Amino acid sequence: MDGFEVVTPPTAQVSFRGEVLEVGPLRLEQLAPFITAARSIIGRVVMAAGLLGEGAQMETGAVVLDLLEQDAPAFASALSIVTDRPADWIAKGTVDEVASLVEAVVGLNRDFFARRLPHLVAKVAKPKIPPTTDGETSSTSSSPADTSAATS
Repeated sequence: MDGFEVVTPPTAQVSFRGEVLEVGPLRLEQLAPFITAARSIIGRVVMAAGLLGEGAQMETGAVVLDLLEQDAPAFASALSIVTDRPADWIAKGTVDEVASLVEAVVGLNRDFFARRLPHLVAKVAKPKIPPTTDGETSSTSSSPADTSAATS
């Protein structure tokens, strides 16, 4: 194949409502509808993760239960986009099945959202010319010290 390899994205198989669902990373065509469906969840998860840290299992469990209670339709809609199944079909899954499906989706997309996306944003947002301390932008010409040294 002329030295090129075909890279197959990783997938996860999740048992859900008596079927095995094969879940892959989000595709570009799924991203906007997924974010729209999960918008109410995303901010609350990020805030909870920042407030609770990694060692607070009971508090984290309470936050997750709160999310499931208040945002169950959003979870079902977001997971339906990933699985290509109707949201009402997803909503009939058990809590354990939903948790396994969420874990698979998060696991398959963690690298993009946690590492690659922030890196891409940082690259785009990086200023081309660093500002000086007095608020003006620095130029690429000689500094006053270089100019005075050259004229002496």
